[in-house]
Amino acid sequence: MGILGDIGRLMKAGAKQSANTDYAANLKHSADLAEQYANRDPDTPYGTHGAAAANPFVNMAAFATMHRGSGTVVGLAPTGADVEGTPIYAVELDVKIEGRDAYRSSYQTLIADGALPNWQPGSVLPFRVSPTDPHSLMLG
Repeated sequence: MGILGDIGRLMKAGAKQSANTDYAANLKHSADLAEQYANRDPDTPYGTHGAAAANPFVNMAAFATMHRGSGTVVGLAPTGADVEGTPIYAVELDVKIEGRDAYRSSYQTLIADGALPNWQPGSVLPFRVSPTDPHSLMLG
């Protein structure tokens, strides 16, 4: 049908989606999240992603200074907390950095149900480790 036909289809789909969107509920949800995080410093880790903070520029700067390593999952347990229904887990890891002895550390992170198989004991995941605090970890 061509470009004009595709544009028409997109406009119809957008109008249908708009009609099915509860904007009041979405706005309330956004306000609830803003209040939840209003008193938090975006440059400070919150505890749901290890050493990562809400500010991506702070994360990139920290990531660049961290040592590459790996973490072997020893165990995990839900902390009882969640973010929007996604549970936060405490993951026990044996962390290994080249040239150093492995050591045990804990890492808290959100883990969606679909990703849980990747976090089972024995799984090896890439981590970055702070040069000043061996227990300050960032996935990646």
